[in-house]
Amino acid sequence: MGLADLLTVRDQTDASGRLLLEDSAPRKARRRAQQAGVAMKSVACPYPDSPSREGGTMNVSAYEALRQDTAEILNGFAWLTESYLRLQPTRRRTVQAFFDVSNLGITLPLVLFYRGRHPVRPHGDLPPYIASIFKASRGVFSAALDLSNVAGPPSRRITAAEVMQFAEERGHFKREETKRVCAAPTRLIERCLDVFITGDGGDESRSELGTQVDFSVLWEFYRLQDEFGRALSNYRFLLEKLSQAGMTDINQMFGAMVPGSVPERNAGSGPEPSAGSVMRPFGDVTEDFVARANAIQDGLNRLLGRRPGVAPLSLERLVAML
Repeated sequence: MGLADLLTVRDQTDASGRLLLEDSAPRKARRRAQQAGVAMKSVACPYPDSPSREGGTMNVSAYEALRQDTAEILNGFAWLTESYLRLQPTRRRTVQAFFDVSNLGITLPLVLFYRGRHPVRPHGDLPPYIASIFKASRGVFSAALDLSNVAGPPSRRITAAEVMQFAEERGHFKREETKRVCAAPTRLIERCLDVFITGDGGDESRSELGTQVDFSVLWEFYRLQDEFGRALSNYRFLLEKLSQAGMTDINQMFGAMVPGSVPERNAGSGPEPSAGSVMRPFGDVTEDFVARANAIQDGLNRLLGRRPGVAPLSLERLVAML
């Protein structure tokens, strides 16, 4: 299975027929859901304790569906957080924990849908509480990323109230391009954030997530996904810098000297590549980037128990992912 497909949720639905991407799903998928009678009622956000959202358009039907599974959602987040903290015990209550657990919640359905053995069917099979974990994680991910970039080192201790204030002040509960806002009440968001960061507020022993997914597979999938995301972001940055310098000819770009690293080639297992920065031709950096992306694609397919022999990624296909 190709890398872009492995890392993408598109038109999948949960057991109740609700789209995982809700209003962000492809138009045809939204139309099918509406024709099937799935409620997608929008109202003005009524929460005065969230000025960034008040008056914005919210999908109240999505919240009504989530509300039915609140205990399972909180218990599921507790399972994710405590499983993560067993691997990283020093990260409880840190920015890094918030970032990683929110990513794990987003990664969860990817592993379930795309694993080679006993995959969850893409339509009408995923437990709704898992879909809600994905949606809630996706809803706070931009805040987790922003916090990790601007609010001190990843090891810094944080509270749910602090994250809530940060997300509110920086507009992370609202999509500017659509003016749509998170539909969950402020108190419920803060309860979820507390479980993300501390593991408190839910009971991992009551969660069924451990019967749905092997955490070691989930963690390794996320690790490889994150590694690819960082490599892609770095390549985009270098490409933009060369373009800003007036370079338009690809051969000229490939000959330009840029900061790079000499990566290890054993993708799919072990630690991340070493990052000793040196000046290297952009062409060499490009070659390493393509090789690393293909190694990650192969590693993810092996991890999920999928058949080998996936078509190699070309530079053109990777650029399309930028």
